[in-house]
Amino acid sequence: MPLARRAEAAVDQRTESQNSLKIDMLRQPEAFAACFAARYAQQAEFRLHYRAAPVEWSAQVPGARQCWLGLVIPKKFCKAAVRRNLIKRVMRQALRELCLPACAALQAPVLMLRLTRKLPTAFRSARSPALLAYVRQMVNALLKSWVERTVVMSEQGLA
Repeated sequence: MPLARRAEAAVDQRTESQNSLKIDMLRQPEAFAACFAARYAQQAEFRLHYRAAPVEWSAQVPGARQCWLGLVIPKKFCKAAVRRNLIKRVMRQALRELCLPACAALQAPVLMLRLTRKLPTAFRSARSPALLAYVRQMVNALLKSWVERTVVMSEQGLA
């Protein structure tokens, strides 16, 4: 790879990492309880609760775009561990790939993905490509809805 192309790739990676979110996982029951009472977006079987992080959480990493993520995938609705892990993996990957505009004024979010009912019975295998595509589509739609509700509104407020 030529040197100029490597330099361009390094610049692209830096700008991409500046626009993406650093993900920390929620662990405290109080944080999950606060998320259940927060606003949400619903897409088929999935619900994405979202709220702004408390000020004391945001003070830990100044200047970084940080996000806290909680995942609630009950065994009651999704018995196979392979399916539960697939849903969790897809959500984390979608957040990593989510690129926010550099000019977006975004307060550090707390997001919680929750499975609210059983997945369709059309997916026989827990590792089927159709199930993976379905979960990706639902999660990406939820993230898009969240971005439209939070980031776009804050940009309009700045203008």
